[in-house]
Amino acid sequence: MQQHLTVKPLPFFYVGQKTTADRIARFQKQKHAALSQAAGKPDTKSVWYSKEHFTKLVEEIEFAGGDGIRVYFGTYEEGHQFAGQTCLLFVTTREKQVGNTITHANVILEKEPNYSERSSVEKDVILFPGEDPGEDIRDFNMGIPCPPRCDEEFSQ
Repeated sequence: MQQHLTVKPLPFFYVGQKTTADRIARFQKQKHAALSQAAGKPDTKSVWYSKEHFTKLVEEIEFAGGDGIRVYFGTYEEGHQFAGQTCLLFVTTREKQVGNTITHANVILEKEPNYSERSSVEKDVILFPGEDPGEDIRDFNMGIPCPPRCDEEFSQ
């Protein structure tokens, strides 16, 4: 009797370990030093997010009738524990037709009709492993930056 195996193909956006390592090395060689010098301390090389974080993010995209996510680079504000370091900010997008062109417009939650009601309800808190619930509460736009918290092979 013949057995049929179903093999899940790699995602279309997979670039491979070599391309990933090359791009990380290029960033660290060309930009990381300049960013670290400007910040006056080692700047962010990577940001870790939990699977739950991404699950909640996808739930938010679906709730907003969104079509994707736009990732912005930002800098933590003075007084933040990672002040001056680069951060990633995730903004839900929604398909918008402009003439004959489809664009992906940012969904600004403060401009959504349900914002007032949603903002009055306590947020779900996602704790990262080892975090104390009394520490800094993280939202969709915050992860664990490296440095200072590094534990991966590409962080050298």
